[in-house]
Amino acid sequence: MKNAKFKAAAAAGLAASTIAVSLATAAPAMAATNITVGSVAINAMGVIPWAQSSGIFAKNGLNVTDIKIFPAPPPSLAALAAGAVNFVYAPSIPILNAYANGGMDLKVVAAADGYPATRMAAAKKNPALAAKLDDTGTCVQPNSGINSWKDLSGKTVSVPARGAQGEVTIAQAVKNAGGNPASINWVTLPFGTALDALKSGKTQAAFTVEPFTSQCSADGLKNLGSPGIAFFDKEVAIGMWVTTGSYAAANPGVVAAFQKSIAQVGAFGNTKAGWEKVLESANPTYTQVDLATARQANPSYFPPTIVKQDLQLPANKMLALGYLKSPLNVSGLLLKQYRK
Repeated sequence: MKNAKFKAAAAAGLAASTIAVSLATAAPAMAATNITVGSVAINAMGVIPWAQSSGIFAKNGLNVTDIKIFPAPPPSLAALAAGAVNFVYAPSIPILNAYANGGMDLKVVAAADGYPATRMAAAKKNPALAAKLDDTGTCVQPNSGINSWKDLSGKTVSVPARGAQGEVTIAQAVKNAGGNPASINWVTLPFGTALDALKSGKTQAAFTVEPFTSQCSADGLKNLGSPGIAFFDKEVAIGMWVTTGSYAAANPGVVAAFQKSIAQVGAFGNTKAGWEKVLESANPTYTQVDLATARQANPSYFPPTIVKQDLQLPANKMLALGYLKSPLNVSGLLLKQYRK
């Protein structure tokens, strides 16, 4: 019943919340299955148009006909539930929220982006290293008097969606610093609009993801810190590609081809030349940020696969923060991963 209501609401609001981009690439030489993909406007999503234009999807029997850009992961997950897209990008936190609290039938199929495990421990202790590793940030005015996570208590903070990665990771950082995340006035704004609202004084802080984390500094504002590093510990895959359980059951070959394609383009994206292709494919068409600004961002890291702790550890912390109502076993959420 929850799913039926969720799908109806998603379908009703879909037209107003997405930007669809048709890919004007030549048809693959061999017969391919058409798929549509949803994402948010971040650098890392460039793997999808690059995999399409480079022929990686075609070699695996797939053809991406549309990429739909959403203002935040929850609307993209709603579109997935409504059948408007076949695969979407979302971080682990909104996936867990939709699965546990929204009753959505989801399957996590592949890693999208994340953190190299070997660098996390050092980043936890060194803010400069954290800023180089984490593509998320919290933008504030340099003269605002907000100099620590605790200072966000009682302030108005923009996030792209409630209960998703921005809110949960900032709440954890504020709690760790001895502040009160319950006192924060959370407002929802798209990434680009969020920086404008901060400049005008309508908000006191804005959650960002690259390329908007770099845009924060380029606009003369200040990045308070790296909320992702404050929240995640041993998790490697943070952003993920997800489909519905029903689509995965009906189209196992398509899912396997998508997994293989993502693994291949991710391995290339972890090289210097590959990252440049990913950036060129994402900016400015899908992010509305110029390529010069996007190039200021630290390269995203594309994990080869997802393991259970990438979902279980965030679920445990969301429970402790009150974002999940009861303990969650994530085994039913994670689909068998592609491995060479």
